[in-house]
Amino acid sequence: MLLKTHFAFAILAILIFVQHLNSKIVFVVTVLVATALPDLDTMNSESGKYMIFRPLQFFVKHRGVIHSLTTAFVLSAILAFFWPVVSFGFFLGYSVHLICDSFTKEGIQPFWPFKAKTHGPISTGGRVEESIFFSLIFINMVFFFIIFVIG
Repeated sequence: MLLKTHFAFAILAILIFVQHLNSKIVFVVTVLVATALPDLDTMNSESGKYMIFRPLQFFVKHRGVIHSLTTAFVLSAILAFFWPVVSFGFFLGYSVHLICDSFTKEGIQPFWPFKAKTHGPISTGGRVEESIFFSLIFINMVFFFIIFVIG
């Protein structure tokens, strides 16, 4: 999926959890950053197009180890040990990205190094994804209104 759709899903996840957390700003920033991270493995993405990520892209294939729950668990566990306040937001953002990509035709290997893949019917950047994106924008606005205006 495109980065904008990943962010729309991440914002929905943020709206669901943010009211229950103490460090709201840290949580929001962490979720949004973590949502963009899995696509650092390809130069064709918004987050991976910068030269600094070329060495990483040389060593890993797109939608391989970086696009796995294995990596999400390991990185979140490391963060929980050294910087606990960001670990939940990181896991949530990273996982949202993986869940979205698991519904695309390309799919992901959720439990790398196991070869099993999950995939779905959605074409990245296609009409269905565009419809999902605009639906999420509407849903996010409704949630935002309910949570922060009605209260």
